[in-house]
Amino acid sequence: MSRRIVIIPAALVALAAAFLAGFALASSGGGDPAAGGDRGNVLDEVIRRLETDFIHRNDLSLDDLRQAAVQGVIDFIDDPYTAYLSPERHAAFLQELEGIVEDFEGIGASVTYDQGAIVILGPLPGSPAERADIQPGDVVLAVDGRSVSGTTLDEAVALIRGPRNTTVVLTVSRFGASAPIDVEIVRDTITVSTVLPRMQSADVGYVRLASFDATTEPEFRSALDELRERGARGLILDLRNNGGGTVPAAVAVVSEFVESGEVVRWVDADGNEAVEVVTGEGSAYDLPLVVIVNGFSASASEIVAGALQDHDRGVVVGTRTYGKGSVNLLHGLDSGGGLYVTFARWVTPAGREIEGAGLAPDVQVGEPLDVQAMAHVGELTRELCDAYIDKRDGFGGQERLVAALDGLCNLEAPSASSGERDEQLEAAVAEIERMLEG
Repeated sequence: MSRRIVIIPAALVALAAAFLAGFALASSGGGDPAAGGDRGNVLDEVIRRLETDFIHRNDLSLDDLRQAAVQGVIDFIDDPYTAYLSPERHAAFLQELEGIVEDFEGIGASVTYDQGAIVILGPLPGSPAERADIQPGDVVLAVDGRSVSGTTLDEAVALIRGPRNTTVVLTVSRFGASAPIDVEIVRDTITVSTVLPRMQSADVGYVRLASFDATTEPEFRSALDELRERGARGLILDLRNNGGGTVPAAVAVVSEFVESGEVVRWVDADGNEAVEVVTGEGSAYDLPLVVIVNGFSASASEIVAGALQDHDRGVVVGTRTYGKGSVNLLHGLDSGGGLYVTFARWVTPAGREIEGAGLAPDVQVGEPLDVQAMAHVGELTRELCDAYIDKRDGFGGQERLVAALDGLCNLEAPSASSGERDEQLEAAVAEIERMLEG
């Protein structure tokens, strides 16, 4: 299998489920990691003893035991982007990566795995998830009443996706609400269009990138051509709620605006570096550019925004980005499965590390969101309120405390309002108009 470096997007809860991590494709290095070597080892011995002596040995499956052993190793490593893919999921994922599968059936949302939580990065435009008011930052607690605690991202996505015209109920924790919310979503066919262009005004073009994949490069070039033909003298590139995508797609987007130089570097544990540079085949080197980002712009989105900042090629507007900067190696296993291994961190051309920190915008508009902190606070609030409601009658004489806890534990869930002003877009328009006037 050829070796390619890419950045994997957040899991797309349609059919596509990918991890918010970069990875390289590599040929198998010697078989199923659960199978053990030629000589006996502790794992083989334990499995043999269980098969021989365990009282419920007839209920045991050798494949299930090996799968559990693999998952145990992954859990022990405690890295959110090192993971095992089943043969079925691995095959489907490779098809999705190559753009072979264009339509999916599901709810249309990008998710990631963050410190044990399944977090929504954003619904796709016009998707069932968006129509049902799924919001960036929602933490998925259960699917159709089944808890996703302890499940992998891939397992959770398998529960969420399903045939069109079927219904799935997601129980989510939303920042600002004290109690979980049940959101009913009717699945549909999701046509993945990563590039969404329009004219923002007579002189300003606008492109929203929902993700970065195999179709992004030709679609993005076509969108640029179309917008300039319609009179665009400047461009707004919207990367908000974009969970990532492939490195080639990120390089292609940066290459449209930067004539020479680096796009991204990654550094492994031994200090070895690899570099991706622009293609030199761009068409918009002089086009005034503003980029919009937020706390849910991650991975490949951060590669693009960071490269454009470091090359002083555009103004970045919005809030600090998510902070996803790990690169993973994807091994194809002899079993047909796949194994991700985090092996490097990527940095911007100027050497800025993104993992855990994110990128600061040039012009901050809106309050920065710490997605990890939001998820953690939501979990603590649920635990506190569950304990309080269960023991409320025992708080006699604590009127002030009871009033405070009643207020906290009865907060209603905020909902997205389509009528609200988009202050970040307004600021981006103001920036691009200043460029055009200058």
